[in-house]
Amino acid sequence: MFPQDLADRLASDEELRELGLNTDVSFALAVRGDETSTVTVHDGEVSLTSGETDDAAFTIVLDAEEWARVLASSPAPRTQHVLAFLAPRGTGEVLGDREVFAQHLQLVRRVIELARGADTPAPSTPVSLEGVVGRYLPVEVRGWGACTIYYETAGQGAPVLLLATAGSDTRQYHGLMSDPQVTAQYQLIAFDLPWHGKSNPPAGKRNTDYVLDSQTYTDCIAAVIRALNLPQAPVIVGASMAGAVVVEMAARHPGLLRGVVSSQAGSRVANRHTPWLRNPKINQTLHVPEWTYGLMSPESPKQDRDRVWWGYSQGGFSVYERDIAYYSICWDIDNIAHLLNEHTPPVVLMNGVYDYSVPPAATRELAARIPGAVVREMPELGHFPHAENAPAFVPHLLWALEHIHTSAHVHSTEASEATK
Repeated sequence: MFPQDLADRLASDEELRELGLNTDVSFALAVRGDETSTVTVHDGEVSLTSGETDDAAFTIVLDAEEWARVLASSPAPRTQHVLAFLAPRGTGEVLGDREVFAQHLQLVRRVIELARGADTPAPSTPVSLEGVVGRYLPVEVRGWGACTIYYETAGQGAPVLLLATAGSDTRQYHGLMSDPQVTAQYQLIAFDLPWHGKSNPPAGKRNTDYVLDSQTYTDCIAAVIRALNLPQAPVIVGASMAGAVVVEMAARHPGLLRGVVSSQAGSRVANRHTPWLRNPKINQTLHVPEWTYGLMSPESPKQDRDRVWWGYSQGGFSVYERDIAYYSICWDIDNIAHLLNEHTPPVVLMNGVYDYSVPPAATRELAARIPGAVVREMPELGHFPHAENAPAFVPHLLWALEHIHTSAHVHSTEASEATK
């Protein structure tokens, strides 16, 4: 199943050694009904043995064909991580202590990367942040009260509001905010929700008071748009949970928007919210970034994917879990479908096809529920298209923005003609 020199690869890899410091664990990787190999990590020292030992805390079992797909040097979309093959998405199993599996997901991921031999992706594009300006904005949000929101701007032109993914902040958009193709045409504005990034919890709120639902999320975005006092209605852009809420904004606050660009949203999203996300026995600074890392395309530059990982390792306690509760529990197109009609601002739905949590079919299903929505697939990208490979995302975004501005002009002209 594994390359013959895998033991040497594991023993000599600095990243695996660093991830395994102060760790003492053994786990097995098994082909269903066939061979098994055991990985042992002891304070950064890693060894590989044939067969399963009594010391293995957990065993990951996949069919031979599934292992072949996940270990391919260039995995096909939605096969790049073992999580993509575990139930309910596949027949894979984790036998033994699943809590220990969650505690050591980072080791499993790195072992498979080394077995794949996939550490030679394209280099990342240098990012210059000289044109990015940060400020604070006071807003009042129903349920949260007085909030001080951190936001960043770059570029000039028609305003585009950028919303970060669950548990994340404005840094996800630094690649876009430093791209002259975008900033020459658009004023980009990204902000941190309260409890996120550089936006502290509101005055009088405890660190653990944070709860996100459709009402507070859309109220906060609407409050920020009003407080910014922009010269024209913005297009709002978001992926993952932010990809869901921009559709909610088009339904609940259509008069505030010129249009929306949504990535990685389906009619609803299941299987992302788990007890592991707020378990005191599981290190959230390791588990949360690993829970999301595999959703990205392995073809995206490793440094950029690692930056996404790093951002997720810095979130406040329980913030990611509360955000995912919105994404997996509150968000459902059935809740707002009655508000969507031919007067809804233009909606572009995009899908990075490597994302196994929201496959292209799920985005097409959502599009069928939104009048006039268009779908664009991004074959080279995954769940974080704006952050994992910003240069690859730029052509898709520019196409979407042009479509929205053209469609909004047509709608405005038709409305004007209808009133004559």
